[in-house]
This record gives sequence, C-alpha cells and structure tokens, in this order.
Amino acid sequence: MKGLIVKDKQLILKHDLKVPKPGKGEVLVRVISSSINQIDQEVTQGKYDWLLKLSGGNHPVKTGIEFSGVIAEDGYGFYKGEPVFGYVHLTKGCKAHQEYLNINANFLAKMPTNISFEEAASLPLGALTSHAALTELGGVSKGTKILIIGASGGLGVYAVQFAKIFGASVTAVAGDNQEEFLKSIGAARVINYRETPLEQLTEQFDVVLDLSNKKLFKEVKSLLKENGTFIPAEANKHFVDLLLSLIRTQKTKYLYVDRGDKRKLEKIAKLVEQGELKPFVDSVYSLANYQQAFQRLSASGRRGRIVINISCD
Repeated sequence: MKGLIVKDKQLILKHDLKVPKPGKGEVLVRVISSSINQIDQEVTQGKYDWLLKLSGGNHPVKTGIEFSGVIAEDGYGFYKGEPVFGYVHLTKGCKAHQEYLNINANFLAKMPTNISFEEAASLPLGALTSHAALTELGGVSKGTKILIIGASGGLGVYAVQFAKIFGASVTAVAGDNQEEFLKSIGAARVINYRETPLEQLTEQFDVVLDLSNKKLFKEVKSLLKENGTFIPAEANKHFVDLLLSLIRTQKTKYLYVDRGDKRKLEKIAKLVEQGELKPFVDSVYSLANYQQAFQRLSASGRRGRIVINISCD
C-alpha cells in the first residue's frame, strides 16, 4: 500500500508498505482522506522522536492523526464498507497518512451522512479539542465572554461555532479578510491582529483561548477578568504559569486531547447532520501532491483544515 514515511526529517511517499493487521479491540479502515496538522510537521522534524519511542510508536507511518474512510473488515460493531471518521492515538499505533490503518474501535464513529469524506477528515481533532477547551477547561456557557486567537484555523473554526452554540459572546482574532467569514459562523466581533495589536484592547474576557499558540500568560493577563482562564493550544511554553495557577485567581489550563472518543464523535456527527456545526476545508490535495499540502500549512490566511485524499472513494 501507499503511505508517507519520515526519512532524514523529510516525508517520502512509499508504494510498498505492508497493510497493518488489526489487533484486539481494533478495526481495519481504508483511509479515504486525512488532514495535515502542525504536529505532523513537528513529527517530521523529529521533535517527538523520544516520545514515540517511549510509547512504543515505532510504526513506519508517523503522520496523519485525523481521517475519514470506510471499514475494511467487520468488527466491534462496525461493518465492511461503512463510512467512518476518527482521531488516532497521538503517540501510539497506526497513523492515517497511509491507505489502511488499524485503530481502536473506541477512537472512531460513523461518519455524518450529509458531508464529504474531505469534510469529515477535517472534523475529529478540531471539534474534539475545541469542545474540550470550552467545556472542560473554560466552563463556557451562556453569557461567557471569550476571546479566540487563531479563530480561522483548523481548531478555531470549531471553537467559534461551539462557543456560539453555548451562548457565549465571541470575539475572534484572525488575519486579513476573515471578518465576514468568522461572523457568519458565530463571532460577534472580529479583530485583525495585523491592524489592532491585542495589547491595545481594553476589554476583558472570562476566557482567552489561544489556538495560535503564540501568546504567553503575561501577554494576555490584562485581557483576563479577575477569575479569568487562559487556555493555550500547547502547554510546552507554559509550565511555570500552569504551576502558578495553583495560587492565583487567573488560571492557565492545559489543553490536551490525545485520541478520538466514539461517544463524543457520535454527538459531533449529530450536530453536523442537524446543521448546527459545519466542517471547513481550506484546500484538498492528492497524496502525490503531499509536498504542496505541507507548503500550504505554512501559509497564512487559511480557513479550516488542509486535507489530503489518500485513496479514491
């Protein structure tokens, strides 16, 4: 089968990879589409080699963490040919930039019936992570004032929509030409960071969600209410602030969702089918053009996920 492997910190397309065999509790999926994320870039550069070795993640394909596809063999309540979408374990097991993967049956769910495979591949990571940020960490509900930085990206488009669903007042931060789009999906106000630095804002928020992962607590402290919460996309740069949160009223909380969740994915699928949540795909590339897809990942002005079609449906 075809798939992308990492060699000398570069991604290489191989055509002779072995089809994986599902173990206990796993199902075999033929991957139709898979997104690319910043973590794929970081894995390629070797940033997580130590973690993958520690967790036993020695599979040849190391990139691709959310996907859509069809069940290849009956098993664990899934049936051959059934369309599914899911989020692999971040550090263990098969990844999705290959034609087949085996995955724990609890990490995927039946695909929403009203969207394409490309759209479904853009959903799991962004929807699950943003939902966790707003509910489990931010306690977002009706009347909550939330500032979402990086609002037009693959996580941000879902965070804006969920915040709107929960009744929050959403201020979105993004780059050029995003105002109309972000207001259409739920933002009450949109700030172009190129024109208005956040340091100039005088408004305060209950929650500041930084999906750009560029801000430190000290840079957003003045934007938080006395008991406000700062949620960065990654915790790597925020260890001291996480500890200090134990003794101060303004909190920094750790956002980490490392695998799919069947029950939550089923709820997300229902929201999509009811028209309450929309997936957004920035662009689609063939597997042969994977290099162009990763070049797009480094570009500004994206709306939603970049998707690679791994195999034809």
